Amino acid sequence: MLLLLLSCLLPTTNGKNCLQCWQELPALIDYDLQILWGTPGPPAELSQSLHSLFMDNQSSPENSYLGQDHLEEAAGTLFTHIDKAIKKLRDDKPSLLEEVRVLKQQFSKELEDVSEGLKDKACNESCDIRSTLEVISCTTCQKHFLTCQDPAVCPAWTGKNFRWAMGIGIALPLATLAGGGCYIFWLKKKEAQKVLGQ
Repeated sequence: MLLLLLSCLLPTTNGKNCLQCWQELPALIDYDLQILWGTPGPPAELSQSLHSLFMDNQSSPENSYLGQDHLEEAAGTLFTHIDKAIKKLRDDKPSLLEEVRVLKQQFSKELEDVSEGLKDKACNESCDIRSTLEVISCTTCQKHFLTCQDPAVCPAWTGKNFRWAMGIGIALPLATLAGGGCYIFWLKKKEAQKVLGQ
């Protein structure tokens, strides 16, 4: 259930919602919603509202990554709030749907923050990922093992390294020329002093 909800809210890339990477999510959402609502089942509008998270093709930042444990934790929180909303607003469908809409927005924001947090953690110069962390690439739906300074996640880091290399590549020859010029000037000055001293 949690995973399905998460799939609806995650950002999308290349026309694909990150939650679509977990294909079991729609069935889990239906199951959890049925459990929370009870018999005869939830209103169709509520179910459609939750499924819209999964179907929405929102644009998302490049290189979005999310771990399944993060997804499950966020989905658990979302369904806890949905359960409270159902208990409180069961007989007021418009208010319930509005509450679910707000909860979906909060859920989506939380997942985006988690994805950004993973990137920040991996791309930080004082990275503390002690071992590889398995995440899903929202762009390709492929598993990826996140490591410190991961070039797939930290393109700015590789660009930073490139700028450093270019800077050193330019500064070193210039420093060599300047040093060589100073040495030649010093030698000529020393020779001139010898000639004048004789």
